[in-house]
Amino acid sequence: MQVTIVESILKILEKAGFDVTDLVETKPRCFEIVARKDYLVLLIKTLYNIDSLKSDMAEDMKAVAILLKASPLVVGERFKLDYLDRGVVYNRYGIPVINTATFHDLIVDGIPPIIYSAPGGYYVKLDSERIREARERLGVSLGDLAKELGISRRAVKKYEEGVDTSVENALKLEAILDTNIVKAINILKSLDEEIYEERDIGLSEEEVEVVEQLRCIGVKVYPIKHAPFDVISKPRNELVLTGIKQVREIEKRAIVLGKVSNTLSAKAAYIVEKTINRGVGSVVFLMREDLECISSPKDFISLINEKKKLENC
Repeated sequence: MQVTIVESILKILEKAGFDVTDLVETKPRCFEIVARKDYLVLLIKTLYNIDSLKSDMAEDMKAVAILLKASPLVVGERFKLDYLDRGVVYNRYGIPVINTATFHDLIVDGIPPIIYSAPGGYYVKLDSERIREARERLGVSLGDLAKELGISRRAVKKYEEGVDTSVENALKLEAILDTNIVKAINILKSLDEEIYEERDIGLSEEEVEVVEQLRCIGVKVYPIKHAPFDVISKPRNELVLTGIKQVREIEKRAIVLGKVSNTLSAKAAYIVEKTINRGVGSVVFLMREDLECISSPKDFISLINEKKKLENC
């Protein structure tokens, strides 16, 4: 089922003109698809049942999204014993969740969802300015509108202050005012949160030492447990997707890292203990001992650029 969702999402993105990298065969992963179109970057996690999303996966996904200024999105079809409805936005751990049909409506047809799910039912966001303008144009007082809706005058006043309401109340309000008063939900915005804290989760003792080497020269380092890269390094205002795990198939892992970096137009580096003789796409291999020769974030970027030039010669 999940494979079918991934295939559908890839077709939708291709139809909409996105540059795409899929990571379906890469584990562990907090997202399966990276997509970019102009300045919009999407990190997409696909799950048939959205309740199977784990909190640690979600936290990693949000961390990557914050650092890359990307929009995280979960696409699924079911939750508990029910199906996700078309045009409705759900939420898991602060990440918007929609079904495949809603994704198509948004990405291909440019039709954003207008309903969101929350405890108690389905709700919409009201355009408070349009409500006030329509009410005044029709010469309807707050009290009269409250009477027609069967609610308090205070509740109507809150609508004009931007308070959300149920779908049922919104439909009644639109019928009375004879105008659209529901706002679209922007699920493609970047997360409005503080920068992700540096943490050393899931790293071995040797990997922590590499991270500390980078931090000692002034590079901010953000370990990511469930991704095709091990950390996101931030020297100055640049981001470097960085591999540090010493595994048997480093080259194979670097290929995936390179695909992601190409889609994101970001630098990529893999810090290794032993010399790698051949280059892998956009990924620059750095010997760990190379880090001992640099003393600043600027030097780190210069080293990556120099190694890249040598590999291209």
